[in-house]
Amino acid sequence: MKEMEVVMRPDEILEKVRGLIGECAGDDSDRRFYVNRFVFARLQLDERKTKVAVKKKLIESGLKCAYCEKAFEEISGIHLHRVNGDRGYSDDNCALMHSDCHTKYHRENPSSQRNSTNKDEPAEAMAILKKESKRYEGKRFLYWWDISPGFLETIGRYEVVEFVKKDTREKCSLPVEALKGFLTEERQTTRGSGNWGIRIFAERGNELAFEPGRKEDKYLFLPVVWFDEERED
Repeated sequence: MKEMEVVMRPDEILEKVRGLIGECAGDDSDRRFYVNRFVFARLQLDERKTKVAVKKKLIESGLKCAYCEKAFEEISGIHLHRVNGDRGYSDDNCALMHSDCHTKYHRENPSSQRNSTNKDEPAEAMAILKKESKRYEGKRFLYWWDISPGFLETIGRYEVVEFVKKDTREKCSLPVEALKGFLTEERQTTRGSGNWGIRIFAERGNELAFEPGRKEDKYLFLPVVWFDEERED
């Protein structure tokens, strides 16, 4: 990999961006959440555009599965795999695998799932925590994630929480700090030991609906972007 002068470390960039978000939002917690979510979503989309372009080029080149070396019978289910986990998505660092082959590869090579270039950084620091929901038929809502107080303690070890639909495998992502802004004491319900509820309503499929803590409160709706869940690492 070509040597280049490092002007700022990743953690310094993150701290600078947080500072800019703080300047933009001031004391307005709602604006802080919006700006934080805006920046996060756009960076996520930027990376996805790169993945899609690389994957399209490799598929059109006629590559076979890098694991089993068999041809792909259909485009659906082809996964993009980074050969060197410390590098990004590029033509020369990516290969294609069947979804099952990709799972087998990472099961046989657990160390390959580490993506951080900083070997002193805890592996879980950049991890993604997933929450899945089955589809609820015959109800006003289609999906429902019940969040316990214990979960709030768990997410402190993660950067991102992904909400996944079990039936379609679609997912959306939220930065942990942004999610915590909705999981406040005032919005705890009477379920369990004070759980929170996050739903998807049939008529508002592109929004996460955060349950009110009391009957007189209202749902809070957050626009999200859904992607097909496809392991690409």
